[in-house]
Amino acid sequence: MPTPSTYQSAGMKVYDGLSPGVDGNGFIADIAYKVKVVAKTAAYTVSINDSGTYFTTRGATAAVTFTLPSAATGAGCIFWFFSAVDFAMTVAGSTGELITKNDAAANSVAFSTASEIIGGAVKVVGDGTSWLVFPESEELVTITVAT
Repeated sequence: MPTPSTYQSAGMKVYDGLSPGVDGNGFIADIAYKVKVVAKTAAYTVSINDSGTYFTTRGATAAVTFTLPSAATGAGCIFWFFSAVDFAMTVAGSTGELITKNDAAANSVAFSTASEIIGGAVKVVGDGTSWLVFPESEELVTITVAT
């Protein structure tokens, strides 16, 4: 028969009313799946060590540009970018390294069309040669591609 949770932690040290490794929702924090979400309010150069990160522009008071690392070093890396404020968001690579909507040699993609910025999102995956750009926003949001 299962033991009530109050008895399971008997004899264990308790911090802020919680047993070690268990958060307020009852999850074991070390094994719960969580993604890294990072808000950037100014230009940021993305590192391959940021792979797996969801970047947002929450809190920005001006346009934000994310600059990707070299595609040659980014094989297998994945990043997400989400525009959370009404200021332009640009994801830029080295010259001709982005493959996106009807352009196999783009330099950047941007959400900059007035009233079509908030909710703009892309996923970027490195294949070792290029950055593959996957639009992840509603079709009503305009993505501006620069070559």
